[in-house]
Amino acid sequence: MDKRITNKKQGKRGKGAVKKSARASKAGQVFRPSEEKYRVILESIEELYYEVDLAGNLTMSNDSMSKILGYSKEELIGMNNRQYMDDATAKKVYQSFNQVYQTGIPTKAFDWELIRKDGTKRILETSVSLLRDSKGRPVGFYGIGRDITERKQAEAALRTEKQRFQTLSENAPFGMVMIDQDGTFRYINPKFRELFGYDLTDIPNGKTWFKKAYPEATYRHHVFSAWKQDLKSFKPGEKGSKIFTVTCKDGTEKIINFIPVQLETGEDLMACEDITERKRAEAALRESEEKYRTILHSIEEFYYEVDLAGNLTFFNESMIKNLGYTREELTGMNNRQYMSEGTSNLVFQTFNEVYKTGIPKKAFEWELINKDGTKRFVEVSVSLMRNEKGQPKGFYGIARDVTERKQAEEQLRHHEQQMMQMNKMVALGTLVSGVAHEINNPNNFIMLNAPLLSEAWESSKPILEEYYEKNGDFLIGGMPYTEMRENIPVLFSGILGGSKRIKQIVEDLRDFVRRDGSDMTQSFDVNGVIRSAISLLSNTIMKATTHFSVEYGSELPPIKGNVQRFEQVIINLIQNACQALPDARRGIFLSTSHDEKRQTIIVNVRDEGMGIPADVLPHIAEPFFTTKRDFGSLGLGLSISHRIVKEHGGSLNFTSEQAKGTTAEIVLPVTQTKEVLIERIKT
Repeated sequence: MDKRITNKKQGKRGKGAVKKSARASKAGQVFRPSEEKYRVILESIEELYYEVDLAGNLTMSNDSMSKILGYSKEELIGMNNRQYMDDATAKKVYQSFNQVYQTGIPTKAFDWELIRKDGTKRILETSVSLLRDSKGRPVGFYGIGRDITERKQAEAALRTEKQRFQTLSENAPFGMVMIDQDGTFRYINPKFRELFGYDLTDIPNGKTWFKKAYPEATYRHHVFSAWKQDLKSFKPGEKGSKIFTVTCKDGTEKIINFIPVQLETGEDLMACEDITERKRAEAALRESEEKYRTILHSIEEFYYEVDLAGNLTFFNESMIKNLGYTREELTGMNNRQYMSEGTSNLVFQTFNEVYKTGIPKKAFEWELINKDGTKRFVEVSVSLMRNEKGQPKGFYGIARDVTERKQAEEQLRHHEQQMMQMNKMVALGTLVSGVAHEINNPNNFIMLNAPLLSEAWESSKPILEEYYEKNGDFLIGGMPYTEMRENIPVLFSGILGGSKRIKQIVEDLRDFVRRDGSDMTQSFDVNGVIRSAISLLSNTIMKATTHFSVEYGSELPPIKGNVQRFEQVIINLIQNACQALPDARRGIFLSTSHDEKRQTIIVNVRDEGMGIPADVLPHIAEPFFTTKRDFGSLGLGLSISHRIVKEHGGSLNFTSEQAKGTTAEIVLPVTQTKEVLIERIKT
């Protein structure tokens, strides 16, 4: 009986096994399309997907991981995570893997810093989950990673800018308030609280500020109307100033110079300068001429009065001290005698404007020449002086010596240029160091040993010649001796020439990070620069195309900058256009024009070349990016051109369509002062 039960059980088990096998077969048929679908999805997503064994060796990855790390799939499989991570990241990953292994709970959204095949680094936001086999045993880990390098860089830049603003505002010698678009006061600096006694709890918005700062209704309406009228015409980046009397928290009144600036974000930044004392001093000067003269002779700023021809009629002791002349020498002296020609012309224009309008001019600079020939810079005001009948009789004003400030600003600009140079060196340090280590050392070995080999060849030639005379021609390295003896010197010369070329390339890399101190105050005609560049490239153009034309805009206003550097940009763009043409039947077309509304000059360089792929176009102005490395290009031309155009206050943009061609557009502002150009270069 037991035997029959057993047989029955065996029979049942046999039937069960068959059913299980059938179900498994059917499940396999269902699973295979699902697995394929799963793999297609993983290969199509932008995020990287990985699977590693318990030791951290990659067992599976998708195309995005290869793209992010720069390795092929074949290179990645079996690679341990420590091979593309630094020690700190590898330690963090190990701890994460260990925690997931111990708890079985996945971890999400923590950062890994991965090292690409080319040595650059990327930051990824990654998840980790435990991978189990069919029996539920841990066999490894899997997860998804998203490249957040650009986000991290943007966050770091934002933190830096916020810190810079915080530092500047906290230490500013004037009050500052940040106002949202809805009128909410979002931030006030310590100087603002010191000036007025109010904090954000007292004045949370503009409406409250107006009520407390201007408690008298009529004056408040006057202030509000003045602001309303001005702010209508304000544009982002513009600034003006308004002077009003403000009632502080303690009841005192202060005369404040308000300077608003509208930001691109729509917010308003208001600077508040306390000019109470200055205004009181001006009032005191008007009250009493005697007191006024006494004060003028005691202040450090110098005071002057000139007639309509610019001859000095009155001045204080500070002016005598600053210019180094005696009172007798200065009396009756014309301003052209102690000014440069440029300053004299500026003073004449200013005097003429004040004479015609009667409106004083403030805070502009003169360059004065002392008796000993040294130069001083002064910040000057000019007002119209009238006689008893109200008729103009001359000009008067106050000047403050700002020479030390100008020198300090120049030193600051110089320091900032040094910092820019240092930042460039840091950015390119790894590359230049790698080139020096990986190329210069073996290249020096070649340069040192090639002459020795050449000498060895020359030393062996008599023996070889003797053998040749006795036995006739023979082979050396598969080439007849009679040919070899002619070619070897050429080969050695080629080796040395190539080594020197390599050395020059390394020097070019180093030159790229050096600061160019060219004069940026030259006035030049864009059409003339283009004609000069075309003349220099005439042979190159004729070889590249039979269809070349230029459409010059008429009566273009001049541009301020550096002729040679701008010509370098045009040459680079034309050369690139020539190199882009597949044959001489395709054309190159240049044009210039003046946009009077925007007050800009536009230069277009269009070619009918092969065009630039959409994924390449955003990178063409990056240093060392090139698609022509096989032709000896280092990828610096467009990067340098982009920087030069930016230094001229303009922009260089590219549009391209594959198989149809590329257009480079330069947009330059027409009016640029020397100060604006210097500021452009500095930023």
